[in-house]
Amino acid sequence: MDPEFPSPPAPRRRPRWLSILLILALAAAAGFFLVRRFTGSSVAPVSAAKPASDTLVPGSPVLLSAKAAIVADRYNCLCGDCFDTLGKCTCARDQGSNEMKSTLNRLAAEKKSVPEIDSAMIEKYGAKVLVSGAPPPPATPSGK
Repeated sequence: MDPEFPSPPAPRRRPRWLSILLILALAAAAGFFLVRRFTGSSVAPVSAAKPASDTLVPGSPVLLSAKAAIVADRYNCLCGDCFDTLGKCTCARDQGSNEMKSTLNRLAAEKKSVPEIDSAMIEKYGAKVLVSGAPPPPATPSGK
């Protein structure tokens, strides 16, 4: 060795565990993307699989929309298990609370007035649907 020209320092080697970790990470990423490509394309997004608000899902309580919740306490729940108003009922009977809440959601979405909603609910479920303290809907004028 020449004393005027010192030898260059030895190159720094990466620790072996870092190389192994990098290889494992790349393999995991490749595997993830391959699996996702072949199985993920047929899966619908969660938001697309969500049923419409007026669709009955067995065993799942129907939630009232904001507009329907305003008038829901005007109606009795006719499920047969409770004696609550439709706004307070938490049962999930398809032929009781769920059906009534779905009807009320639909009527509210159609932008019906309160008397129109009252009339539609009475027509479908009978006069017993109205809470006793709720005023009756105004009579519609006959076409004269």
